This record gives sequence, structure tokens and C-alpha cells, in this order.
Amino acid sequence: MYIKKKINNFTVIFNPSGAIFILELSILVISDLHIGKSHSIAKYGNFLPPFDIDDTIGKIKSNIDHYNPKKIISLGDSFHESDTLNIISENHIKNLNELFKNREVYLIDGNHDAKLKCKEKLNAIFKESLILNNFNFTHIKNSQSIKDLFEFSGHFHPKVTITSNKIKYKFKCFILGENFCILPSFGTYTGGLNINSDVLKKILPKKKKVIAIGKNKLLEI
Repeated sequence: MYIKKKINNFTVIFNPSGAIFILELSILVISDLHIGKSHSIAKYGNFLPPFDIDDTIGKIKSNIDHYNPKKIISLGDSFHESDTLNIISENHIKNLNELFKNREVYLIDGNHDAKLKCKEKLNAIFKESLILNNFNFTHIKNSQSIKDLFEFSGHFHPKVTITSNKIKYKFKCFILGENFCILPSFGTYTGGLNINSDVLKKILPKKKKVIAIGKNKLLEI
């Protein structure tokens, strides 16, 4: 199940994977992949199965197969740390470049990967932020909106809690305001921040919509 909305006269499709697709511009937007997080955690003695990279790459491929985008924009923290491209296997880098082939791929700097080493290994363009048409693509939501621009960002890994029959369920979610959208984390080993947390309460307006992500289904709240 997908949800479609008109934003700045463009059709924006919200996907249960946590991605969005801007139809008329043929742009796939994802955020906070945190590729290599399992390797980073392992350095501190907390061992997790290192299958997150394959799973995350698989999710990207599924969206590419479905939408066949001309452009891909990742809104920061695509990689978990500055050394990730030296740590993960060359095969994973090869698989990413295969997905990126014949497309414009923009990787926005995040707080985790702003100083990413060996960027030349990837067939991608690295940007602090990016403006295309009437959209601004950045990592962290700006405190003040830029006139006439709708902003897409990530960083906060938003989650929402829904109570049913006195049982609380937590879901990743999109947060949609009048002139902004915060995407959920796309990566497999990524946590989340509740939309009612003090951090998000300070930056979010009262008037907003939440699109919760269930199993292959979206729910607008």
C-alpha cells in the first residue's frame, strides 16, 4: 500500500520501505542508511550478525526495480562512520555502484559521514545539501524554512507509538508538515526517536501529519 500526495505540484509517493518517490522528477529519496553499523558496533565488543548491509542494499534495489528512478538522493548518514568504505567489503561497494549505474546519485552529508573517507570508491556526487526544482534536500531539518522551498530531511529516525487494546506498538514513520517532511531511517540496524520526545517537540509544529509504517502498509494519522 502506498500513499500519494501533491507537494509543490509534484506527485510524491510514500513507500512502506521508508522511501519516497517524486514521480514527475523520477527521484527516489531515502535517508539514514547507516551502512556498516554492525561493523562499528563489533569494534566495541557488541557483536551483531553483519547482514544489515545486504539487507539495506536489497531494500534499495527493490525500490530501484519498482520505480526505475533517474536520480537517487540519500539524505545523510548513508554510512555509519568516516572509515566505513575502508571497513565494508569491496563486494558491497561493487553492489552499490551497480545500483547507482546510469543514474544521478547524490549523497548528502550527515553527522555520521560528513568526513567520509575514500569517497572516490562510489559513483556518486557528495553534497552538503541540494536544491532541485522547489525542493531542498538536507540532513537535519532547518529551524527556519527557506522561502518557496519544501524541505526533505532525515537525521531523527522518527517513530510513533500506537495503542490498541491497551498494547503499545512502535512504528517508524514519516513526519509531514506544511513545508517539510522528515523521513524515517531506511537502514536495517537503525533505532528511532519518538515523535513525542522532548527533542522533536521543540522543532515540530503542532499542525503536522504522521504516516506510520506497518508491514507492507502505511497508516496516516
